[in-house]
Amino acid sequence: MSNFDSQLEKLKDKLFDQESVKTYFSLKSQIEQSTELNELRNKIRYYAQEMTKNMDDDETYFKNKELYERVLSEYNEHPLVVDYNVVAEEVNNLLKQLKNIIE
Repeated sequence: MSNFDSQLEKLKDKLFDQESVKTYFSLKSQIEQSTELNELRNKIRYYAQEMTKNMDDDETYFKNKELYERVLSEYNEHPLVVDYNVVAEEVNNLLKQLKNIIE
C-alpha cells in the first residue's frame, strides 16, 4: 500500500469516527427499518402516482394532492426524519470542507 493510500485510509477512518457521521448512519438505518416510516413512504408514492394518473380529473387529482401533502408533511415532521435532515446537513458541510481542502 502506498503512502497516499494509507493516508487516504486514515482520512476515511477519521471521517467515520466523527460523531455526526456515526449519527447519520444510525438515523439512516433507523429510518429504513421503521415500519411507520416505510408505510408513510409507500403512501407518498401511492398518492403521487394517483395524482399523475388523474391529471385530467381535477376533483380526484386535488383530493390525492391534499392526501399526498398531508402524508408528506407527517413523514417530514417525524422526529427521526427531522434529526436525520439536520445531521445530513452537518455531514454534507463536513464533506464540502474536505473537498475544499483537497482542491
